[in-house]
Amino acid sequence: MSPRTLAIIGSGVAGLCAALEAVRLGLPAILLTKQQLGDGNSSCAQGGLSAVTAQGEAAGDAVASHVADTLRAGAWHGGAEAVQELCASAAGLVNTLEEHAVQFDKDASGNYQLGLEAAHSAHRILHAGGDATGAGLVAALTAAVRSAERRGLIDVIENALVVDLDFAGAHRRTVHYLQGDRSLELYADAVLLATGGLGSLYAASTNPQGATADGIGLAARAGAVISDLEFIQFHPTLVDPQLHPQAGMISEAVRGEGAVLVNELGQRFMLELDERADLAPRDVVARAIHAQYQADHQVFIDARAVETLKGAGFLARRFPSITARLKASGLDMALAPIPVVAAQHYAMGGIHTDTRGRTSIPGLYAAGECANTTVHGANRLASNSLLEAMVFARNAVNAMGADAPGRACGIGELVVGQLPAVQAQAPLELPQLQSLASEHLGVYRTGEGAEQLIRVLDASAPVAQDQRALVELDNLYTCARMIAYAAKQRTQSLGAHHRVDAASQDNAGNIVRYGWVLDSAQPMIRQLENKEVHA
Repeated sequence: MSPRTLAIIGSGVAGLCAALEAVRLGLPAILLTKQQLGDGNSSCAQGGLSAVTAQGEAAGDAVASHVADTLRAGAWHGGAEAVQELCASAAGLVNTLEEHAVQFDKDASGNYQLGLEAAHSAHRILHAGGDATGAGLVAALTAAVRSAERRGLIDVIENALVVDLDFAGAHRRTVHYLQGDRSLELYADAVLLATGGLGSLYAASTNPQGATADGIGLAARAGAVISDLEFIQFHPTLVDPQLHPQAGMISEAVRGEGAVLVNELGQRFMLELDERADLAPRDVVARAIHAQYQADHQVFIDARAVETLKGAGFLARRFPSITARLKASGLDMALAPIPVVAAQHYAMGGIHTDTRGRTSIPGLYAAGECANTTVHGANRLASNSLLEAMVFARNAVNAMGADAPGRACGIGELVVGQLPAVQAQAPLELPQLQSLASEHLGVYRTGEGAEQLIRVLDASAPVAQDQRALVELDNLYTCARMIAYAAKQRTQSLGAHHRVDAASQDNAGNIVRYGWVLDSAQPMIRQLENKEVHA
């Protein structure tokens, strides 16, 4: 029997690791990416990679502690078995990455420079290039994939926006994609979605513009179950984009080194809210910052004491990328507090999968931020995202090569709802969608707000200036509908989903995990044929 041909969609760390695993296993693979190889959100990751290494164990850390921290940060909504597999796989992943020439930061003695981030009980964060871990990982993995491509071991198709997946055939899957002004297709035995997040749904996000929920849109239109989408993480420290639009995010690792959050009065408001203060889980800190702004305060991250304690130039050496971006905006965190706001950062939910990447549709797999393995629960632990993307992408490729036809992820644990068909009337453009999502699906939510958003979305039709923009907007629109229905359905607060109108904390009701499917969805390729784009 000839080996199966795999289609891998996306070239962040999940897609790149999947491609290299396919090469290792000798499986024919085609990697499609809508930009250039390695572009995307992964390269923007500042924090690092969480892992309990032998060095960490010698200092008293343990995989069990990493598991406990992950479950606790996720408000105990995470899947315990998935979390155990994630954390137990971390040290082995580090070794594999070093084999692919990833250079993790070490001291003069050759020991890892392990960092501390919010809600971690030990120093276990590995970095590559200080605050440029994502870029370091992507550069090394991209080089390895390019090498495999030159040797004829994998095919790479760039500038290819996948618009639809056709799983109607018994075993052959059709991938429809746009490349320039051409509509093309290819065939594969199994398809892996590794397309990243959904940050472009919000007016303020730490994600790059290409984070347009492509995988979730593709999977939903193909009939897959999407789960836990009510859980959207907001990062506490995006430099205020109204004041400094190009300054970007300030990593949690800065607070891990000792920086604190203050308002314009110099008050450390986190001290009164959580025993972990500035290193509380992201959902707690993001809500606290949002509350400060609602009370007409401004919030700053103050790292001056870190520079004083650790010596002149420490922040620039430890955080070279952040320092350079701030300098370009006329800011210096060694000299003055930096104004920050909470902004959309990460989606805990996504295409429902098991720990082998299987979705509810045979032959369709997913990994990375577009997938939901349940490891993050209701709120992701810092520096677990890169780890999850790579561990489960490699698992998925192994399953893609070995699974019997017809094998899929079970959904017995889910309460699955069906989104009704849309009765589209009003045109909906991206800025309007971003405004609506930011208002009703932000740090704070209400049932009335979710219901109001549902009424608008269910009577709207996405419109855009060209085919590519229309595809991406439709993906975001589909995702917004699912988040809105999920936010309405979960009436109690849990983790990053905070319902200000919750009457009580219904822990029994919060145990439920919700999934969603589309009632009906016309293939996007057909919509492009039927719709006019707005020039």
